[in-house]
Amino acid sequence: MAETKIKNERGQQLYARYWNEDDSPKDSYKALVFIVHGYCEHCLPYTELAKTLIDKGFYVFAHDHVGHGQSEGDRAHVIDFDDYVNDVFCHIDQVKNKFPDKPVFLIGHSMGGAISVLAAMARPTFFSGVILIGPLITPDRKAATPFKIALGKMVAKVLPQMHIAKLDPKTVSRDSDYVKTYTNDPLNYHNGVKCRWGVAMLDALKKIEDNVSDIDWPFFILHGDKDALCELDGSKLMYDKAKSTDKKIKIFEGAFHQLHNELEPVKKETFNLISDWLNERV
Repeated sequence: MAETKIKNERGQQLYARYWNEDDSPKDSYKALVFIVHGYCEHCLPYTELAKTLIDKGFYVFAHDHVGHGQSEGDRAHVIDFDDYVNDVFCHIDQVKNKFPDKPVFLIGHSMGGAISVLAAMARPTFFSGVILIGPLITPDRKAATPFKIALGKMVAKVLPQMHIAKLDPKTVSRDSDYVKTYTNDPLNYHNGVKCRWGVAMLDALKKIEDNVSDIDWPFFILHGDKDALCELDGSKLMYDKAKSTDKKIKIFEGAFHQLHNELEPVKKETFNLISDWLNERV
C-alpha cells in the first residue's frame, strides 16, 4: 500500500493512492482497476472497496481530482471536465507502462461516473469495462431549468467561484455513522457547488447525452432508487440508448447515493456484484 504525488500535464500535484502491497508480483494481477471519486470528496473512502477487489486479484489505484482532497488546485473548481479526464489518462498511462499486458477497468461514482463515461468515449477500445455507481449522467431537470442555466452562465463569467448550491450530507447514505464520518472529514469540501463548475458540469453532461447512443463498450450501472444527488433517469437513459451488447443495470430499492457506503445488505451486495462483474471479464 503506497501513496505519492504525481504531476499532471498542467503542472499540478495530485495525491495518488495505490492499495496493493508493493512486493506483490506483477504477474499475479488479473487487471488494473482505477477508481474515479465524486465531487467534493476524495479517494480514501474507497479503501474498503479497493481491498475487496485486491483480495480478488486486482491492482487498484486512484487519485484525488484536481481541487479535491490532498491534490492541488482551487477547491472543487474546474473550468472544463476535460481536465479531470486528462488527469485520469495521465495517471493510468503511467501505471499501464508498468503492466503493459493487463486490461484496464474504471469504477466511477457520481461526478466520477461522468468522468469515466467521458474517458471511455474518448478511448472506446482502451477500457475492458466501466462500472458506474450512482453516476452523474443527466442534470437535475428541476434545478437545471433553461432560465437557471442561462442565469448561471452569466454569473459564472463574473463570479466563477460563487457557491450556488450546497450538498446535504444526509442524502449521501442511509448509514448515519458514515454520514457523520463524511461530515467530519476535513478532506471533503463542504461549502457546496461553485458556479463555473456547474457550467462545466452541464457542458460535460450535454456531451454525454449527445453521444450516448454511440457507446458500445461494456458497462455496469448500479444506482439507488432514492438517490437525491444524481438522477436515476440518467442511468436508465444510458442503459436504454447505448448500443453496447454487454451492458447491465442494477437498481437498489430504497438506497441512497453512495452504494459502496450504504447500509447492509446493500453495501456487501454492491461489492460482490462489482467483483463478480470484473471477474467475468478477465
